[in-house]
This record gives sequence, structure tokens and C-alpha cells, in this order.
Amino acid sequence: MITGLPSPSSAGQDRKGSKRMRRAHLSIWAIIGGMLALGALALFLDNLQDTDLADPTKGLTTDFKSSDIAETTLIRFADQARERGIDFSHGSGKRTRMLPEDNAGGLAWGDIDGDGDWDLYIVNFPTVTGDVEANANRLYRNDDGQFTDITNEAGVSDPDGFGMGASFADYDGDGDQDLYVSNYGPNRLFRNSGSGVFEEVAHQAGVNDSLWGTGVTWGDYDRDGHLDFYVCNYVNFDAEGFEPGYVSSFGAYMVPFTLNPNSFDPQPNRLYRNRGDGTFEEVAEKAGVSNFHGRSFSAVFCDLDGDGWLDLYVNNDVSTNKLYRNMGGEFQDEEPIFFSDFSTLSGTADPRGSMGLSVGEIGFMTGKPDGLPDLFITHWVAQENAFYQSLVIPDHGVEYRDKTRRFRLGELSLDMVGWGCALADFDLDGRPDIAVANGSTLEEKNDPTQLRAESVFIFWNDGKIFHNVAPYTGDPLAERYWARGLATADFDSDGDVDIAIAINQGQPLLLQNQTITQNHSLVLKLKGPDAARFGAKVELDLGTTTQTQWWGADVTYLGMHAPDLIFGLGQNQSAHQIRIHWADGKTTTRDNVQAGTATVHHPATSTPMP
Repeated sequence: MITGLPSPSSAGQDRKGSKRMRRAHLSIWAIIGGMLALGALALFLDNLQDTDLADPTKGLTTDFKSSDIAETTLIRFADQARERGIDFSHGSGKRTRMLPEDNAGGLAWGDIDGDGDWDLYIVNFPTVTGDVEANANRLYRNDDGQFTDITNEAGVSDPDGFGMGASFADYDGDGDQDLYVSNYGPNRLFRNSGSGVFEEVAHQAGVNDSLWGTGVTWGDYDRDGHLDFYVCNYVNFDAEGFEPGYVSSFGAYMVPFTLNPNSFDPQPNRLYRNRGDGTFEEVAEKAGVSNFHGRSFSAVFCDLDGDGWLDLYVNNDVSTNKLYRNMGGEFQDEEPIFFSDFSTLSGTADPRGSMGLSVGEIGFMTGKPDGLPDLFITHWVAQENAFYQSLVIPDHGVEYRDKTRRFRLGELSLDMVGWGCALADFDLDGRPDIAVANGSTLEEKNDPTQLRAESVFIFWNDGKIFHNVAPYTGDPLAERYWARGLATADFDSDGDVDIAIAINQGQPLLLQNQTITQNHSLVLKLKGPDAARFGAKVELDLGTTTQTQWWGADVTYLGMHAPDLIFGLGQNQSAHQIRIHWADGKTTTRDNVQAGTATVHHPATSTPMP
């Protein structure tokens, strides 16, 4: 007899019992199901409230009443590029319908002579005319707000390069800023001699990568006291044998094969570890951040999870973005583990075409400030820009939620291709605003030699949502451009944030901030080794509110903002306290800091703050 089966005599009784048990089980599961349903409904409603999907019209950015808002905010900009001495012209004005030329247009701010004024470097590329000299890169020295072209005497024209982006940093620790230029082709490293003359040393330093370089970010990721950097690479572009008019599918669009990133294989990125002797070791694959399937445009070193180590976020085109968490030098088999891919777990594996990247903290807008970096990312057409807010999950770490619609940053960006961007407080009211350089990669229907021009965004922050006020901020931003790089600096040293914008196949904009306001600002300058400065977290405590920024971590597309931190104080004339968490783990605190300019020195080189 087979055991485990009921005997015939007890089968009926057992069936009745089984029915009662089934009914009991069903009742229990019904109760549990009801509780789960109620919980799910509550969670759903909470999400609706958080994202405003309950009213779809509220989840979109519009120009409704923007003119009234602009009159209230009085944010104003004036283009002063020509009158200030910047006579740069990008390209030749004639397109050849090739991907490198359409993506180009970077610029960077840096203080090359240590005089406190922000100098400007703008990249260019050779043209079909063969006029190499006319289309070389340009370095403009800033003297009290007026610019002088010193390219040739400084030796940084790079006439044989196909310029994409640029970035300044003191990689050799000698106290002056050096210059790294990313190219479609071999990149350049210009070492600052300290006398106003640069020497090209990329080959000697081991950083003359010959791939298609794009964005650059700096940071001492291993905290050994030497400044490292990460270089993004794009695609293995080879248009030989293909006519520019041959079209291929790119999403819902048909574009020339030579303008489609999907036509070409991605290239791995580079992580250069500084040996401390003027040379670098390329360790991207060993460190786990080569990003082989990327097509990368920009990246940022920043402590995203608050553990004191610089993490790495990478923007990719037509492939998912990457968040590499720094494991703090954990070891496995006697080998250090520096980075681990947390893209999916963190909710930041964005699959859209990502170009520009900016870092800031806007948690106060949802009542959830956490002092951790949030991420703003620009995207291609029909892919609204993203604003990822950090969210601390107990016993789990940091996750990110896309709050684009919550902050009303969605609809307008669907029609645009966003590139350079910045989180900056343009009216000094204590709330970060957003600037976005837009310019299509799609061609005019009746003239394929021209790209579609688009307008710049200036999103004003009212504390709850953002409003695009660009058309009402002055004549320059009422126009349309083929904008690419965007970088901020207080170039005229008046305590507010100005903007430089690179225009593909055109002349750059130098937008002086002429906002009418009674608000005050604190311009914070950090002095010390770049290995300790890049990625330093700065908290400004006003007593009732706290603002957070990260020195040198707010990157942009193909360029670099001036790293000095400009805090809007509103009507406050001083900050209760500022706290600097240096990237090397040290901390500096200053109390009762007055509006204006303040300088804080790293503890290792500390001198009294003026």
C-alpha cells in the first residue's frame, strides 16, 4: 500500500475538512490581499502626489505666465562677447554632415595666471577650407573683465587637433592650472610653466589617447594625494565609403549614416591614475570603469552616497548611463576593488541619449533635503531632460528618483536637444536655477547644410517648480542658436553667475548677469591641493536653511565651469556657518562668514581666512 493517501472510509470526512480549510485559507488570503491592495493604493496615491501624475497637465513645463514670472524675478543677461574682446568663430560655417563636427563645441574657465580672474579657453576644429590657423583653439586672458587673445604666446592653439572639449586642473601639484584638451584624435595635455607659457606633454605623461575624446572629470579617487582624471570616449567614427546623404534609422528619425551614433562601435573610456611624478597609469579596466558599451559624453567624480569616497557617474549616448560606486579600496585576492556598477540598483541606468550633466542639491523642494548630490541630465530630442533626486533608503544606501515632471522640466525639453547645462543661483535667492544650451542635430528640411537652431533655457526656481524665463531675460536669449558647450563663471567679479555658451559653426555668447536684485552672495574660494579640492563638499548654514555645493564636481558638456562656489544668501548679509568637507577626508569650519568673497585654505596649508 502506498502511504500518504487517505483511506476510503475517511475520504468524505476529510473532503469536508478540506473545504473548511480552503474557505479559511481563502478568507485569510482575501484579508491579506485587501491589505496589500490598500497598501499598494496608498503607495500609488503617494507617488501621484509626489510626481503630480494625478494631474498630467501639472507634470509638464509650459511657458504659461512665464512673462509675468520673468518680470517678477528680473533675471537679465546681456551678451558682451565682442565688446569684452572675444572674437572667436567656431568652424567654417560650412557643414560636411559628419558626426564629429556636429557634436563639437566645448569651452572651459580657468585661472591660468593666478590673478583671481577667470580666463576662457574655447576649442575649435579644422575645416574643409584648410585654414588651420583661423580655426585653431583660443585662450583669452581675463584682466578685470576684459579679454585678450594670448593663444599663440601661451602655446595652446593645437592647430593640428580636432577640438572637442577642455578642462583645467593642477595635475602636477605645482600651484598653477594646467590644461587638458579632448580631441577627435590624440588628446593634449598642456603643462603650465607658471610664466604664461604652456608645454604640450601628453605623450610624456602617458595621456595622449587617440580615441574620440569628449568629457573630462578630475578627482583623487584613491585618496593617495595625487589628482587623477577620467576621460570619456565616444565612437569609432569611420565614414569612409559612405556618402553623407546615405540615411539610416535613429529611433523614430531617418538621419544620415554619418550622423548616426548607432552606425559606429562604442569606445572604452580611460581612467588615468596619477603616479605623482608627472606621469599617469591607465587603469580603467582594472578599476572596473572602462564602460566598454558606452558612447560617453560626460562624467563626474563626486561622493554620491556620502561615505567620503568619490564615486563616478557617466553619461552615455544610446546606451544606459553608469553609476560606479567607489568601494573605498576594498580588497579581494589582495587586489583593491575600487568601483562597482550600481547603475541599476540606484535607479540611474538611464537609457536615453545623455549629453550634459550637472550636480546640485534640491531636496528642499520636496521637503526631503539629504545633503547628497542630485543629478540633472540633458537628452536628445523627444527624450525629456532628467532630474534625478537622491533618496536615502535605510539599510540599503542611496537611490535616485526622476523628478523631471515633478519640477515641471519635461514638456519643453521634448522638442530640444540639450547639451551643456548648469545648476546655478542666477538671482541669488538661495535656490539653484538651471541653464541649458540647446541645439538640434537634425537638419533643416529645405537646407541640409544647416542644423535646426534652438533656444536656450533659463529655468527659474520658485522653491517648488521651475519656469523657463529665457525669452524674457534679454535680447540674446530671445534668439535661437546651435548651442553646445555651456560653462558658468563670475567673469566680472561682481558676485553673481555669468554664462559662456559655445555655438557650433558660430560665435560664442558671453552672457553677463545683469539681474536686478537686492539679494546678497557669498563667493567661496578654496585654496589647497587640487587632490583635496575636487569633489569637496561645502555646506552653507544660514540658520534656518542649508545649501550644499561640491567644488569642481559640477561638470558640463565638453567643458568646465569656474569651480569657485557662489551661494545666494537672499536678504541675509552673512552665513551662520560654512563647513568644508575636503575630498581627502579633512574638515574645515568657519562661523559668521560675511557676504562677499571668502577664502578658506586646506588644513595642510592653512592661513587665517580674510
